[in-house]
Parts: sequence; structure tokens; C-alpha cells
Amino acid sequence: MPNILDFNPSQYLGFIFIFARLLGVFVSAPLLGDYNIPFQIKVGFAFITSLVFFPLLTIPRFGPNPDVVHIVLLMLAELGIGIMLGLTARMILAAVGMAGETIGFQMGIGMANVFDPSTSQQTALVAQVQIVFALLLLVVMDGHHLFIRAVAQSYQLVQPGAFSLERFQYDHLLSITSQFFVLALKLGAPLIVALLAANLGIGLIARTVPQMNVFVVGLPFTIALGLLLLALGFPFFIEAVASLHNQMQEFLLSGFKNG
Repeated sequence: MPNILDFNPSQYLGFIFIFARLLGVFVSAPLLGDYNIPFQIKVGFAFITSLVFFPLLTIPRFGPNPDVVHIVLLMLAELGIGIMLGLTARMILAAVGMAGETIGFQMGIGMANVFDPSTSQQTALVAQVQIVFALLLLVVMDGHHLFIRAVAQSYQLVQPGAFSLERFQYDHLLSITSQFFVLALKLGAPLIVALLAANLGIGLIARTVPQMNVFVVGLPFTIALGLLLLALGFPFFIEAVASLHNQMQEFLLSGFKNG
């Protein structure tokens, strides 16, 4: 069993590989990598978690004169694995935000933006509400522990310092992008279709009754209808997001399996 207290350069290099992967997760994953968490705290948590993982993993052995360039590339690869795991999880929240942004646009409040402290960006109002509830649900379902479990399982698939480009499934990158739009469409489709039908009905009424001011009548109607549909569909939204959280760990590691 490796011991960090033993003065062995190979041991310390192995610890750095473990730390690099965990640091990538802590700076990119939802909740753990939010912008309102100081970077020093992220580094500290990654360091403490690395100390926990270190005695449990097989540390790669290097010769007496290891190639510095090779070691640096392996460290960057480990950091990239962690960042990819974190960003893959963040894609689910991005899909929730995209669905909410489209719903807000259909409601007519697409210009109503609020400041998101977790990303330091302006976010659509409906999207921010759904993202906050998705984050709360992630905490309730121990999603922050899920990232640690995913990292632990990733070490079973790819040992520290053993990552190679030949083993990685490049189609996973395309799968992440496609799944992003599919998830956003699934989450937002019911309200988007309902609001589109409402706008179509308002347009038909405006054609039959030209005296009616579409902007005065249509905008409050679509906003009220959108809020009503959001309230009625909220239990189904929670169920859908919970299902995504349950599948998150499998989705995170899909790029390393059968590699």
C-alpha cells in the first residue's frame, strides 16, 4: 500500500496524478466548481480527497530518470479527465437552463434576465428558477457525493497515469453534445408546444378580430398561461430531473468504458 510519508519521488508523482484528476472535477463540476466558491477551497478539498484516495490506488512506477515532458503530458491528461467529468455533469444543468430559456422566450419574458452567481453570467428568469431547483434536487439526492463516486470508479477504468488517446472513445464527445439538445428538448417540449399553440390561437383570433390589440391581450395571456403550466408541470419536472440525476454516474463514465 502506498504511503505518502515515504520519501519516494515515484510516490509523489502518483499523488500528483490523483490530485490533478480530482482538481479537474472540483473546478468544473456543478456545486463543487461554482464561481462563488474560492479557488483555494477547491484546491484544499481536492488535496484532502487525494489523500483519501492515495492509499487505495495503484501508483504508476517510473524509472530513476523519468521523461519530464511525458510526466507533464500525463498530468495534463489527468486534469483533462477530471474537467471532462465535471463538464459532462454540468451539461445536464445546461440542458435544464436551455429548456427554461426557451420556455421564457415563448412566454414573452425572454428579456427578463437575472444574475447567476454560480456562473457570473446573466441568465433568463425561468431558466434560473429551474436551474436552482435542479441544484437543490442534486444536493437532496447526494449528487455532490456522486461526483466523488464517479471519480473513484473512473480510477477502476483508467488507472492514474494510464490514460491514452487510443483508449478514449471520441464518439463520446459527440454523444455529450447531442444529448445536451435532446435533454433540453425533452424537458421543455410540453410547455413549448402548449405556448406555441396558445400563440397560434392568439394569431388566429387577431386575424378574425382585427380590432383586438394582440400585444395588449396576448402578452399577459401567454405569461399567465406559462406560469400556470409551470406550476402544474413542476412535479413532472422534478421527476424528470431526478431521473437524469440517477443516470448521471453512468453518463459520466460512458466515455471510458470499453475503451
